[in-house]
Amino acid sequence: MTTQNPMLIVEDLEVVYQRSIVALHGVNLTAREGEITALLGANGAGKTTTLRAISGFIGLDNARVTKGSVRFRGKMIANRRPDQITKRGIVLIPERDKVFPNLSVAENLTAVASSQHSAADRKRFEQLVFDAFPRLATLRGREAGLLSGGERQMLAIGAAIVCGPELLLIDELSQGLAPVIVEELAKRLVELRRELDLTILLVEQSASVALQIADSAFVLENGRVVLEGAAAELRDNPSVQSAYLGAGGEGERRNYRDVLLNRRARSAE
Repeated sequence: MTTQNPMLIVEDLEVVYQRSIVALHGVNLTAREGEITALLGANGAGKTTTLRAISGFIGLDNARVTKGSVRFRGKMIANRRPDQITKRGIVLIPERDKVFPNLSVAENLTAVASSQHSAADRKRFEQLVFDAFPRLATLRGREAGLLSGGERQMLAIGAAIVCGPELLLIDELSQGLAPVIVEELAKRLVELRRELDLTILLVEQSASVALQIADSAFVLENGRVVLEGAAAELRDNPSVQSAYLGAGGEGERRNYRDVLLNRRARSAE
């Protein structure tokens, strides 16, 4: 059952790369406990930067949070190391380098399992992964580098689950995958959220995918949040449909800000 308690609160977040390049300009968002929150936007909008700032991996990119705050269960976590943040219960499934290609499926799960959990809990998490993704159970001895794109994404989700997360950060669930695989992955995520009482923050370029499973969503453009609300409301928003859901009928996708400005200009005529 979902609650209305914010597990994660990001306020006025600014991230600077190489001490000079500002990537985020005062981002504000929340992820409520037990819910799926989507972070939408085109390439370069700042979605991945936001996730890496929350998870601590931003430091590996020669970048830092220079303003604002990131609070998880009321505790400040900005600019902490990734291992410190993972121990608090936040696990990132990155856009790239999702699995260890030279390890088998089973070894990938064992390699990342958290030592904070008992052997019995680790075994339970592993069984949950194989129950959620039966395909992985049949491939448990295969090297991860030989898996298909969809199977690697399944394994990446599974590797995150065996860490026992409270907050799961997923960067681009659908990238490079066939629609039927994406549909299956989205369905499994919803089931895992319910079974494990997970909170999920999902970065996704495909708004149609994200808004089908999310409870709420934030739209990023040029490092700023330009729209937020319940997922169902955003699905019905004409500007979002035009910018992100292919409903504009003009042959190409436009960004939300352009769509909004055009609508305002027409209404003022």
